[in-house]
Amino acid sequence: MKIGGRVGFDRIEDLEKNFRNIDFPIELALPWRYTELWLPMADSLAGVISFLMASTIRILSIHATQGNISDEAFLFWGRQTVELARELGVQDITIHPGNCRSRREASQQQALRNIRRIERETGAEGIFSVETFGGKNRVLKPEEIISFGLPMTLDTAHLHDRNEIMEIVDGYRHNIKTVHLSTVGEGEHHLPVDAFCLSVVDRLRDLNWEGNVILEYLPWFHFRVRADVRALSAWVERGIPVELIPPDDRFRGDPARWGYGEDGR
Repeated sequence: MKIGGRVGFDRIEDLEKNFRNIDFPIELALPWRYTELWLPMADSLAGVISFLMASTIRILSIHATQGNISDEAFLFWGRQTVELARELGVQDITIHPGNCRSRREASQQQALRNIRRIERETGAEGIFSVETFGGKNRVLKPEEIISFGLPMTLDTAHLHDRNEIMEIVDGYRHNIKTVHLSTVGEGEHHLPVDAFCLSVVDRLRDLNWEGNVILEYLPWFHFRVRADVRALSAWVERGIPVELIPPDDRFRGDPARWGYGEDGR
């Protein structure tokens, strides 16, 4: 089991600021808004690759932009992401199952064809993991990810039924590539880990699971990521108990302090 934290960027000029102090394994989160953020920098991936290869950062997985995997455009940006992953030596890419309110079955089949075509043509079979989301309009629901035998990114904050999460861990662990670990609060997702999150990791450890556990926190909790990665790693590797610290959102209204240092910088 490999443990890291999600660290991303939206623009090329963010790279130095966002990654300069990173000394823990990461999931590389690419610009998340497809039209507004990914497309303006998609032709600059060589610079992204050069920057990251010059660093000592260990990249466990990649979180792709949130483009629609049912659209023909996925055949382009999906390939670009595979090429990026190959250059960086990464084997796992998380993709989102977008919402689809009409012709859902046709959109689902197109998404499956797109995934399989990219993986076949790039020689990267199994590189895409579909993230779990609740809601009836997702083009691939968690149970459908399982029924189609697709690699999965299990997100503990998106599925609110904790029994369902544990059932997925027990029954589908062989095809879970990445776990996005965080908890939920009143009206928001992706808060720092709680006791249930530890129980998920404990179950995975007992099952000798060897995937990626990625701490995915809201930006004003980023200052917690380094310490939490280290604490969770020490628990998994050496049995040192994790001290569960209540969420502290003192930086919520101060974007200048949404960094990964202890002081939020």
